[in-house]
Amino acid sequence: MEQPADTSGPRDESPQVAVTVVRTGGFAGLKRTWEATADDPSTVDVWLGFADSLPWGATPREDPRSVDRFVYRIVIAVHSEVRHETTLPESALTGRWRDLVDRVQQQADGDGDSGQSPAPSR
Repeated sequence: MEQPADTSGPRDESPQVAVTVVRTGGFAGLKRTWEATADDPSTVDVWLGFADSLPWGATPREDPRSVDRFVYRIVIAVHSEVRHETTLPESALTGRWRDLVDRVQQQADGDGDSGQSPAPSR
């Protein structure tokens, strides 16, 4: 008789939360990617609380004067499944969106502790 699968362990090796920022465009059309991850439950809660508070459905219109500017694609994944995703022109990267991108860049570039939560809200 076949034994049931063991479901007591972690689902996979992916981090609980991954926040990915991909910047494309600019004069040279360069692409750069940053990713911040979190596994600690309290840090995961802070990242998700911060991410869930952002206006995901309010996609700004593209500014016709923004030729050769950067575009940012932001993806929040929980256990490798996309929870939130948006693409913002550089002109819309203000306030809490800017806070999120800055925090992800800092963690990915090693300027912050691994798993550190996003900046406090303003």
